[in-house]
Amino acid sequence: MKVFTTVNSKSISNIYFITDNDQKYGVLIDPGDFSLNVYRLIKQVNAKLTKIIITHNGDEQTNGIPLIKKIYNPEIIAHSDSILDFEITKVKDGSIIKEGDLEFKIMETPIHTYDSISILIDNALFVGDVLQAGALSSLNKKNEPEEFELKIIKKYFLSLSNDTVIYPSKGPATTLEREKI
Repeated sequence: MKVFTTVNSKSISNIYFITDNDQKYGVLIDPGDFSLNVYRLIKQVNAKLTKIIITHNGDEQTNGIPLIKKIYNPEIIAHSDSILDFEITKVKDGSIIKEGDLEFKIMETPIHTYDSISILIDNALFVGDVLQAGALSSLNKKNEPEEFELKIIKKYFLSLSNDTVIYPSKGPATTLEREKI
């Protein structure tokens, strides 16, 4: 697996393009507004875009889908019931999305929004706006997570290996070991 990153130029959110080791196919996570830098990344990597996974139904994650569908026609995958009136493949907790030799495990993590999911691939965890380097998204208001947020974090994240790399929508990647400090 290879992880390529660019930024949504309007919201400064991370956009991830995950490919197999040979870069034959790729999956885009939260394509944002599909600006020129996203298009260039896909062309540069030269992998066939087959799927889009949305971590939650927000403008920063979904605004680029209409143009992406016209150019590449990928399958759209989300926990939401609908995304911009496009047909989607709805996933739930424990769903496995396969693309070649990659397996994307879906975890329902409704910390940021009710439809938030996190995606585990090997030792890489894509969390959308659920977690950022150094803080849970909910810490912005109260400086401590709610009880239900702690249950989700313990259930899904703390059981993972310390070397798990966390890829958030905002800010730099981090590791689970670093976030446990």
